[in-house]
Parts: sequence; C-alpha cells; structure tokens
Amino acid sequence: MAQVSKISDTSEIFRAVDIFLEPRDGMENFKIRWLSYLKDTMNEGQLSRTLYADHVFEVLVAKDGSLLDRESGSGDRLLFNFLRKQKKWKPGIRSGRPIYYLLKLKVPKELFDQVMIEELLACEDLVKQELLK
Repeated sequence: MAQVSKISDTSEIFRAVDIFLEPRDGMENFKIRWLSYLKDTMNEGQLSRTLYADHVFEVLVAKDGSLLDRESGSGDRLLFNFLRKQKKWKPGIRSGRPIYYLLKLKVPKELFDQVMIEELLACEDLVKQELLK
C-alpha cells in the first residue's frame, strides 16, 4: 500500500486569487462601443459639450455582472440607453466570491473636437475600475 504524506501546514494550500471584472468581449471592444455610442448621440444632437465634456458616469457592476446606474433614478437617458444595450460582464472575484465594482465611464472632451475614436482609445481615464468596499 502506498504511503501518503500528510501536510501539517495548510496555510500554503489555498491562496485567494483576485479576478478583475471585464466585459465578455474584452475591454477594448467595450471602449469602442462606448465611444461609438457617444459619437452617435453627439451627431444626433443629444450630447452637448456644455453638459458632458469630461463628465464621468459612475456605473455599478453587480455581483452577477450586470451594469447599473450607480445613482439609480438619476434620469440620465444618455447613460441608461447605453447600459440597457450592454451584456453582463464577467464579475470580479475576491477570495472566491463575486464582488461589486464601480466603473467610471468618461466622456472625453476631445470627442467634441472630432478626434478619431482610435486616438480616444488611448485615454487612460476613459474607463476606470474601482473596488467597492
């Protein structure tokens, strides 16, 4: 009969692995959808520079990966119309459990200067993720 050695110190067996949330089709595609949506709404006259240049929307990413307006009832149709078209994200995981994240979506002021979407993708603060405690 083979002898199985016992491990007396179990502290090294399990290590928590944190997994960041992400859109199902990748962050780059999400950013492209966000910027394309903003350009379309701007072309339709629904996005004004005065109200939205450098505005940051706060979106709650729920444990199930759904995107929700953090200030539910804020009534901002621009954000609501975008979010309702989005698929659920892969949720963030901490210590093996799904968690809430705060997603910040920026309306870059350069968008109003007719800057190409490819250039706007390089904005580091276009989409930011923060862990909610």
